[in-house]
Amino acid sequence: MLRSLYIKNLAIIDELDIQFNPGLNIITGETGAGKSLVIKAIQLLMGKKFSSELLRSGEDSIVIEGEFEDPGKMVTLRRIYSSKGQSKTYFNETPITQKELIKITSRLADLHGQHDHQYLLNPQTHIEYLDAFGSYKPDIKKLQKIYLSKENNISQLRILQSKLEEYEEKKELHRFQIEELTKHPLSLKFEEEIITKHNQLAHAKEIQSGLENTKQKLSGSGNSVISQYLNAVSTLSHIIKYDFAIERIHKRLESQRIEIEDIVQEMNSVANGIVSNDAELEELSMIIGDIESLKRKYGGTLDSVISFRDELFKTAQESENYSDKICKLEGKCDQLTQQLLSEAKKLTKLRKTASISLESLIQKNLHNLNMPKTEIKIKITTDFEAINEIGADAIEFYISTNVGESLRPLSKIASGGEISRIMLAIKMALQSKDMVGTLIFDEVDSGISGETADRVGKTIEKLSDSHQIICITHLSQIAGKGESHYKVSKKLKNGRNISQIKLLDKSERIEEIASLISGKKISKMSKEKAKELLEENG
Repeated sequence: MLRSLYIKNLAIIDELDIQFNPGLNIITGETGAGKSLVIKAIQLLMGKKFSSELLRSGEDSIVIEGEFEDPGKMVTLRRIYSSKGQSKTYFNETPITQKELIKITSRLADLHGQHDHQYLLNPQTHIEYLDAFGSYKPDIKKLQKIYLSKENNISQLRILQSKLEEYEEKKELHRFQIEELTKHPLSLKFEEEIITKHNQLAHAKEIQSGLENTKQKLSGSGNSVISQYLNAVSTLSHIIKYDFAIERIHKRLESQRIEIEDIVQEMNSVANGIVSNDAELEELSMIIGDIESLKRKYGGTLDSVISFRDELFKTAQESENYSDKICKLEGKCDQLTQQLLSEAKKLTKLRKTASISLESLIQKNLHNLNMPKTEIKIKITTDFEAINEIGADAIEFYISTNVGESLRPLSKIASGGEISRIMLAIKMALQSKDMVGTLIFDEVDSGISGETADRVGKTIEKLSDSHQIICITHLSQIAGKGESHYKVSKKLKNGRNISQIKLLDKSERIEEIASLISGKKISKMSKEKAKELLEENG
């Protein structure tokens, strides 16, 4: 139940603080006074998007706050919209998203305005009314789960089929690429070894000459390094017994001599391993040329070449499994199709059963709304070859408003006043299934008058036994049934029009209802009729 509504800076509303009561709350007022803005504020509080033209001229922000009584707790919702186009939403002082807000308010209130008439005239929405009435929501969810699973499988299947088709188209190219990328055992180490070996062969004579000259200086005859080392070691060997420090120096010289001799041996080994070989040099040059060519073709570096090669291997390996995977997915899709068909058939049966109950209930409600000759039929068209996420059914309401007339689509024959009552009859039927605390009606009495208006008023009054009703109306027959009556009016303040709202006492209600009967010029007769209406309704 909506306990209170605070509105600030919404169009011509400067600031309003409305306290609503249980039962039937009536709102009346002249056109342009701001009645629709109260409903607009409730819509915004329930999650509708703000627009810049709603901000009162010269102000920085719109503030709307509502306090709802949810079973066992109080819920406070607040929305703020700034002149910069930004909005914020709070649930019990905690920031939430617009999507979260809509989810919360969907169980707190149900708003039916004049725009819903057009919604009812759209046959595509009729399935929503039937499904809201039916007791098979788990069955719809189960079907949706299977449908989404099937769609996911189909998506995977198409991806694999596309990959396989693409692979087949490029198969010859990939084969050629793999051949040239596997001609050599490509790796950074392989490239390094090839370049090193190439450099050795390309400069073999220069290397051998350098090694020989170095070896002669180290160990050749005459005044070589090793000869001088041997003399030095021999000289120190005669005096090491006199000083431990000299002994340490002797050992160090001895170890260096051994190291130099090892170096000479290694140079011999290297020199012996380098043999000038023009054929091998030419082969190494070709390998290096191949590697450089691959770099230019596949990314500029050896890493990119190796990466491309490995990706080709991966694609080739995966392609071997494409057919098996496609076969398995096709089998899974067939299985899900059968499950989907089974669930769709089950859902169709449930809808047919629910449609009979809903037809009967709407028919009864229409009789109470002064449409006793009206016949309504919920037509279900089923196509099991075109199952979607809500099943295989298309729903459309058919109606005949006069005896003897054939049933025709609702959108083809119903007048504005009839649409209002049909919508109200449907709303009443749905409320027996979906109990929200507050129902809000924005001039649902459009296009009706007289006895019909009285019947609509009685219907709304009956609904107020189980719900809080907030109803904007221009009809005295409905206004007279309210337990709480608010009047919205407009006044001039500081050179600007502002809306104000007042909870009327009994005498003020008589004046207001009389004005609904006779207009601005209130007659004695209209006052008497107003009193009579209020007395009839207690």
